[in-house]
Amino acid sequence: MPGINDLAPHDLRRTCAVFAKVLKFRLTRPSIIDNGVSMIDSMTTINETEPVFDRLGVETLAKRVADQVSQAIFSGKLKPGDRIVELRISQLLGVGQSSVREGLKELEHLGLIVKYPNRGSFVVDLSKEESLQIYLVRSELEGLAIRLALPRCSPADIAELQMEVWKMEKAARAKDFNSLVDADFSFHRRLWQISGNPFLEEALVNIATRQFAFYRVEAVQGRTSWDMDRLVKKHAEILSLLEGHGNRSSNKLIDELRDTVMAGLHPGDEQAKRYSSRNNRKK
Repeated sequence: MPGINDLAPHDLRRTCAVFAKVLKFRLTRPSIIDNGVSMIDSMTTINETEPVFDRLGVETLAKRVADQVSQAIFSGKLKPGDRIVELRISQLLGVGQSSVREGLKELEHLGLIVKYPNRGSFVVDLSKEESLQIYLVRSELEGLAIRLALPRCSPADIAELQMEVWKMEKAARAKDFNSLVDADFSFHRRLWQISGNPFLEEALVNIATRQFAFYRVEAVQGRTSWDMDRLVKKHAEILSLLEGHGNRSSNKLIDELRDTVMAGLHPGDEQAKRYSSRNNRKK
């Protein structure tokens, strides 16, 4: 078989031209088969990839918007009940309204922003009555979650819950309300998961996310006077019950935890005291 050195000059030129065309085609055409050539190699010549990069850019901007707005909330520049105007934020941050909208959705998911139909978005806010009403429902559901978790709680589950209690203790010593709320919410989320009932967990997440977000805002802005040591103690008692060492009812423990939280949010408030004592008598 003749080699390349045996080709006539005109045949050699023709062969090189054909090879060059094939090489150019392979370098510029999109490949749908993973044959060792990365799709990234040809992305600069394929218009269809541009929307992918645009979308990633929007997501990055949305994250920055969410960070800026959450910082404004925690710093007190935005207070509970303040209205969030998309156009204004867009102008202040120099980003499109679509990025602002996506960023606010993230904060809405975290409970920091509440969106009302035909009214707009607002920084999370809870009145005393709303806080009490939420706890009335939550105390019943969380008592059930503890009862369901009792026979299911493994040593690994206990270790995870203990870790959150330790985080709460550390935060209490440092008077770090924000970290305490983080560990508090993580403790309850893990407890709801251990219950093994996804519908119960979903209901509690929907009820409590806004509540914990509001507690976080109030704590960081310095408008609470919680007895943090007592909060830690109540969570430790719940953990002891799950370990099989406690002899108190789950609902009683949740009620006492509720009373401690409400006393910190509304110190000296007679309405909260009457509400708690009334519901305790019903039990």
